[in-house]
Amino acid sequence: MKFELYYYIQPFVQKTDNKKLIAIPLAILAVALIIIAAMTIQTGSPVTLGMDFVGGTQFTVTSTLTEKQYQDMFSDYPLNDIRISGNRAILQFSQMSSEELTALEGLIWNNSAFSDIDQKQVSPIYSQQLQKQAFYALILSFIGMAAVIFLFFRKVVSSLAVILSAASDILIAVAFMNIFRIELTLGTVAALLMLIALSVDSNILLTNKVLKRSGNLEDKISGAMRTGLLMTTTTVAAFFVMYVVSTFLHYIVPGIPPIPLLSQISLIVLIGLLMDILNTWFLNAGILRMYLTRSKSRSKKGGRRA
Repeated sequence: MKFELYYYIQPFVQKTDNKKLIAIPLAILAVALIIIAAMTIQTGSPVTLGMDFVGGTQFTVTSTLTEKQYQDMFSDYPLNDIRISGNRAILQFSQMSSEELTALEGLIWNNSAFSDIDQKQVSPIYSQQLQKQAFYALILSFIGMAAVIFLFFRKVVSSLAVILSAASDILIAVAFMNIFRIELTLGTVAALLMLIALSVDSNILLTNKVLKRSGNLEDKISGAMRTGLLMTTTTVAAFFVMYVVSTFLHYIVPGIPPIPLLSQISLIVLIGLLMDILNTWFLNAGILRMYLTRSKSRSKKGGRRA
């Protein structure tokens, strides 16, 4: 039995019409854009912003309370994240009025169930600055990637196909963040930046092999697919292990706490890489095959007329 993903995807790509091949990832992208648009209309932001970007208050305490007990205790306050490691717990609260904050501080600081209390405040002004910096980092990274691709290939259609594929990976990952209620934090921004780099490598491999090497077009696509899918599945396996360990290992080994940030980062990258398989080998390959086939037919017609 053949376990390589290549043996399942390659025959489908080879037999499927280019338009149908391109339509599959574009349909998923359209659904992702609808989700992002709905989120933007509802909240004013394409994804839920975490405390890093909207401000709030964070308490770090030593306590033996469970997550359920924390949720019950602070049910009247905007508690949006609980991270427990042993007897230490990090409690993150969204922005609230000064009266609510004073009451919350009294509940925590005067509670005998808590000790070694540390309080951290993130101001809205600082959060707005972080929003701008994160936005600029994503945009500049994407512009830099696009510029390098244009300079390397010097062909508009093939370069736009790579950029569209990478953009689709990011947008679909953001849509899934909304579905899984993953907030945008400095950690998840890093995951999106990482995804830009990871999604481009297989696209560049495909485009470079198809445009700059001689031989049969289908053979070149198949050769690039074998190498590219091996690269992607290896990376997917690594991030899958990271996700399982950071999310579920504490059920097996009680002394090891879950790591929500690593769980979120690995899940975002996993979703992006899985979508990159469709965006590279369906969308990009379909566009390149259509473009090169039409260019070849045009050159033949031009030669006959001459």
